[in-house]
This record gives sequence, C-alpha cells and structure tokens, in this order.
Amino acid sequence: MIGFTSVYLSLMARMAVRLNCHECALKLYQRVERLRSSGARTAAAIMAQAHVWGLKGDRLRAKAEFQRALDLSPNQALAHFNLGWLCDQQELLDDARVHFERAVTIRPALDRAWYGIGIVAIKRGDHARARQAFREVVRIDPTNKYGWYQLGMTHFVLGETRELIELKEHVARFDPAIAQMLDRDSTRLKEQLDAGPARNADALAM
Repeated sequence: MIGFTSVYLSLMARMAVRLNCHECALKLYQRVERLRSSGARTAAAIMAQAHVWGLKGDRLRAKAEFQRALDLSPNQALAHFNLGWLCDQQELLDDARVHFERAVTIRPALDRAWYGIGIVAIKRGDHARARQAFREVVRIDPTNKYGWYQLGMTHFVLGETRELIELKEHVARFDPAIAQMLDRDSTRLKEQLDAGPARNADALAM
C-alpha cells in the first residue's frame, strides 16, 4: 500500500511541476520522502525536491538538497551531475569538475556529465581535455549536436584544421545548421584571436 501511495504522490507532484505549482510539488515530494525507507528510493525523492528548488530559482537550496541525497546514497550519478552543473554556474570550477568526474565514474555513459567536463576544461584553457570529453559525448550519443559543436570548436582552437573539416562534413549530413554554426563561430573567433588574446574562454560555449 505504501508503494502505491508513493507512486501516486510522485505522479501528482510531477503534474504540479508541469502546472508550475512548485510549493505543492515540494509538499508532495516531501511526503514521498517520508514514505520511502531505503536509501536510494529516499534519495530519489530528495533529488526531485532539489529539481523543484532549482525551478524556483533557489540554487543554494537546490545544491543543499542534492548534497543531502548524496549523503544518504553516495552513488547517485545524476545528483553529482546536477551539483556539478550548479557549481559550474557559480564558477566553482574545481567542485564542478569533481562532481562531473564522479558522475561518469558511476555512470560512464552519462553524456551530459562528459559535456560538463568539457565545458569546465574550456574555462580552464585545457582544450586537449575538452576534446577528449566531447569525443565521449558524441561517442555515447552520435546525434548530440551540442557535443559536435563543442568538439568542432575545440579542434579549431587546437589548430586541428583537417579534423575540423572532416567533422563539419560529417555533421552536415544530419544537422547542416551545426556545420553552419561552426563556420560562423570559428570565423568570428579567428577574428577575435587575430585582434589580440582571447578575451573570454566562454566564447566557445554554446
């Protein structure tokens, strides 16, 4: 009976989120948390609350809730990914890297965490590490347009002209818009580099 109630409350909470009734969703997920007894199941309810706090714009509370979930169940890859993303938003790059790397250790096929590793590497100027991370993104999901874009821009920054040309030819077969963006943005970045040192590593971020 408890299991049925928990599922029902979770469904109601998701509906409340879709209706932007965030306070209602939080109360429902809190009830789910109280009903669940196991670590991983309880952590899932806490993570759901963290997502709602994020939707409300309270990143500090969202971080606290994701950390609470990890304290209860440390091997939650999605909790690590979300903490990494929140840390990245606050420019806490060391913390972001740790959480993203922990996420892919737990779940190697979590492409969004590899993407996060790549973005942090770009911000640190480590484009070789970024290239490695974005290659993982597109290996896991060959249709991930963000991964292809960032990999292409990384090839450009590393001076890998042949690799960039081959990548654009490949991407143009299934997403011509990304190939066009790579042409546009690599040209723009070249103009910035020709004018002087790159002013902001975020120029690579999509």
